[in-house]
Amino acid sequence: MSNKMEKTLVYIASGWQLLDGLITIFIYGPYIRQKGSHTAELSFVEREGLNSLLGSIYSVASIFGILLILLGLITIYLTRTYLKKGIVPKKVPIWFLICGIFSYFTMDIISLILYMGAGIIILAKNRSLKIHEKF
Repeated sequence: MSNKMEKTLVYIASGWQLLDGLITIFIYGPYIRQKGSHTAELSFVEREGLNSLLGSIYSVASIFGILLILLGLITIYLTRTYLKKGIVPKKVPIWFLICGIFSYFTMDIISLILYMGAGIIILAKNRSLKIHEKF
């Protein structure tokens, strides 16, 4: 059986994660940092405290963006390496389901739907291929 549909779903999800990571690092992070510089009515101590807090939030946002990029790259590697015709190793759809659960907790609905769909379809195809081999 061909895995073209699953590959397409996973490539779209990986591309979305890469794009989402880049947006987080290069658009959302600087936006957070910029918000701290427009505090004219605060005292010096309050402004420094707010800038320190926003700097920490910027660091967390950047680390999260890097994590998204790494997840996308790992998923692309696994897809190119293991999604061939026939039975797919069980660790690959499990990885897709883990990425889907991670997307659920980060409220990334697009990745959640794509990863869960691909993982479930691959597990179902593997199951049907194993049953077909027995008979």
